[in-house]
Amino acid sequence: MIFVLVVILFSGVESALAEVKVGVSVGQTAEYTYAISITYRSSINGSLLGSVPYQVGYIETLTVQEISGTNITLQSVKTYVNDQTNETNLGWVDLNTGDGPASGCVILADRTEGDLLYPNFDNITDDLLRVYMINETILMNNGDATIEVNHASRIITIGNQTVSMNYYWEKATGLLIGSTWRSTSEQESMIENICYHYQKLGMPQVLQPLIDKSDYPVNVDTSSAILGFAFNQSERRISLYVSGSTGTSGFCDVTIPNDLLWGSFSLNLDGFPLVEDVDYTQTHNSTYYNFHITYSDSAHMIEIVGSDAIPEFPSWIILPTFMVATLAAAILYRKKLR
Repeated sequence: MIFVLVVILFSGVESALAEVKVGVSVGQTAEYTYAISITYRSSINGSLLGSVPYQVGYIETLTVQEISGTNITLQSVKTYVNDQTNETNLGWVDLNTGDGPASGCVILADRTEGDLLYPNFDNITDDLLRVYMINETILMNNGDATIEVNHASRIITIGNQTVSMNYYWEKATGLLIGSTWRSTSEQESMIENICYHYQKLGMPQVLQPLIDKSDYPVNVDTSSAILGFAFNQSERRISLYVSGSTGTSGFCDVTIPNDLLWGSFSLNLDGFPLVEDVDYTQTHNSTYYNFHITYSDSAHMIEIVGSDAIPEFPSWIILPTFMVATLAAAILYRKKLR
């Protein structure tokens, strides 16, 4: 399933006058991963009936090709995981009106809470699946730096389906950092939850183990691309596929709720045990365990295994933790970076 998250629609509003500030520059590049995860849960007790773990569908590079007034031209290069093909397209967006097929990839710079993303957007014909205003400005880690990020969100309900949308842009440039689009629908005795993830490399990411009805957010901040993620309840193990430029140094900070996985831990990299205080450090507070892992960057599988984990539902509901596409993504991305 291919779902394009970067094309964002905006709800109809009155035209507003505001300073138009272009924050991106010609040649500016950002790289993203697109992934999907799905759960099927019982509407009676919330037990997990089936799942598709987080896995990357394609890797996309956006490059600013041209700036003419408030018109931004972007080149998109997608590398698909399933058949290892590349797709190149050009798109544009007017930062004054929001017009153009690349709408949402870039917004105005220096927006603040309550500001419109595009001050003179005038499409008032459709109010579904649209965001148009900054809800808040938050701080996020970007490598060793902390940056201001503009966040826009909305939740709507259409019949038995609820759609939750969250988008993030760097405040200083207006460049998209990431978006999450979640659709929840009830079908007879089953609740289907589909989540689409579009994430800029190098930015922290929140991932959800696909287990029972409660959410247990695992925060991952890494210099590498996250190509796959899964939690195996029966083996009390979190598995994380990452990939980065060969020959460089990489790191991965993983923060795990202590009601998900706890006790004594062992960590592995590509099947080999890691040594605490040499290859990684571990800290713990009343809520989370945090692991800071370092490695030589390339494609790796990181495993975090605890002595205790949240009790599991019957074994018949547990599906394989990774699909072949995830491993293919790791291999493909490694080749791409060489």
